[in-house]
Amino acid sequence: MKALQLFLFLSALSMLSPGVSATTDETARIHVGLCGQSPPTDFEIAKRIHSFQQSAGGTSATREYFQAIRPVARLSSFKSSGDDVIRLEGRIDASTPQALSNRIRETPGIQVLEINSFGGDAIAAMRIAQILETSRLSLRIAGFCMSACANYLLPAAKAVILVNATIGFHGSPWACFQQSSAIDGVMRWGLSNYLTLWQVARQDEEYMSKYPRLKEIIVRSQRPDRGANDGKPRDWLLVRPEDLSRYGIRLQASTNSATFDRLAADPSDGLLGPVFVP
Repeated sequence: MKALQLFLFLSALSMLSPGVSATTDETARIHVGLCGQSPPTDFEIAKRIHSFQQSAGGTSATREYFQAIRPVARLSSFKSSGDDVIRLEGRIDASTPQALSNRIRETPGIQVLEINSFGGDAIAAMRIAQILETSRLSLRIAGFCMSACANYLLPAAKAVILVNATIGFHGSPWACFQQSSAIDGVMRWGLSNYLTLWQVARQDEEYMSKYPRLKEIIVRSQRPDRGANDGKPRDWLLVRPEDLSRYGIRLQASTNSATFDRLAADPSDGLLGPVFVP
């Protein structure tokens, strides 16, 4: 029904505005979450970081945070307990899947992808998920796995190992697309970007149909209160490490949840801003 409404709306728009193109902007990238909400300001983030650093162990967690939010993901290779490991840290962008494929080819016998990432581009993350499935790699979360990392990489791995891991959700392209009308979407993002959202949302819906239990919590996290049902705006829904198996994730092991424990202990004002922990 939503697709039909969009088709009718765009058809009418094209008749009224002959100069408007119905093609998507190939340079537009769709990131998971926010869905028109304003991100925290640099000043707000700086205050959070300063406050969190004062807590015990806060300096180490903040260092991982900065690595996870670096604008372009960095890849490195090393050995750990006899396994060949590729580490990905930073945000996923359009170049990351090919860079990872190249690194896997250069690292025969690779068994583990270790990641510390705040997510990034949804399509690129889905492509990395395909690489994980094809290569039969285990996924080790050493730090943060947020947004697109949590949505797409977690369910694709043959096994998930958590090492002081924080897992966070804040919606998906499909959930975002569903909560706004075509008129509101075009007014908010512009025609080209809204069409891009529509295309990415369709791919997201197809991907998540394979993981209904995970999809349920992702849709829940699209709400401004991240599923708390109290109407208070929050930035993230954080999942307890021991609960991941409930959402269909193949959790193999979890060690040291110090950072998550600190964030969950003060859900109203931590490093990540206000959070909800089911």
